Amino acid sequence: TMLRTSANALWSRFVPAARQHIAGAGAASASKRSFVSSPIAREEDEYEIDEHAPPLNLFGLPARYASALYTAASKAGNIPVVQAEFKTVIDAANADPKFKTFLEDPTMSKAKKIAGLTAFCDGAKFAPITKSFLCVVAENGRLAENQKIYDALEEYTLAAAGQVKATVTSAQALTPEQLKELTAKLQKHVDSGESLKVETKVDPRLVGGFTVAMGEDFFDLSLMSRIRQMEAELAKPIGA
Repeated sequence: TMLRTSANALWSRFVPAARQHIAGAGAASASKRSFVSSPIAREEDEYEIDEHAPPLNLFGLPARYASALYTAASKAGNIPVVQAEFKTVIDAANADPKFKTFLEDPTMSKAKKIAGLTAFCDGAKFAPITKSFLCVVAENGRLAENQKIYDALEEYTLAAAGQVKATVTSAQALTPEQLKELTAKLQKHVDSGESLKVETKVDPRLVGGFTVAMGEDFFDLSLMSRIRQMEAELAKPIGA
């Protein structure tokens, strides 16, 4: 119902408060730099590393957003809360196509998105950091990257806990025996003292086999990959 309120009414009611949170994020996170002056506000800026920075380096724009959020939440001492709240937004979008469209529609005004997100966060009583972060992501037109940002944030928090996440995607669901055997093999690729957290997904488009994503590493053992390699070979001129 909130998201169907007129953009003008929402703007006058919610956006000024959101702007105040963004401009004063340091008060909530014990940081002198707000989200507005952070690299997620101006993507070309460099980012200062400190003791609250993520415990590993990931590359790409979503990872930079996740790094900024992790650092701010670390300084505020509420990483688990912020992570859970961020996931709530993603889960809500996955469960409600209209909400997902609201977040990702590039033709919708940023002001309306900021207002709607502010209303959503206020209704859910989210932490100021979470609300400020989502408003900045909306202002930068990056809400479609929420899942990738969250995935990077999860990798940071797992690494901080001495865990490594491996996402196994297979054409059919793995049996418990197959998963146990694969997990044992993947464990050999992590450092001693680290534990492995395996997440499984099913994607029939792989035809057969599976893929494994571990941080920056990606292993493609799918049948579809082999088919594409074969098609590429057959497409080559004879004698090439």
